[in-house]
Amino acid sequence: MASSPAQAREQIRSYLFEMLIPTPPNAWPSDEADLFENGLDSLRLMQLLTFIENDVGVRLPDEEVTPDRIGSVKSIVEWISRHRAN
Repeated sequence: MASSPAQAREQIRSYLFEMLIPTPPNAWPSDEADLFENGLDSLRLMQLLTFIENDVGVRLPDEEVTPDRIGSVKSIVEWISRHRAN
């Protein structure tokens, strides 16, 4: 079952900053922060996309992976929301 946008945001932030890019909670970047400047790389990106599909419940097509869609938590949540609407 797919989660709401707010739940997806929390799931993504937790997975990113607890598992993929370990960061103390008080130092987590904002939703608009550039994820690549904060430690995201191609391997972590693939892990994140797998997490979104398996745990958040949304399939994001590989051909749609672009820097503007994956650059921040905000852009990822917006991308997920567009796929839920289709």
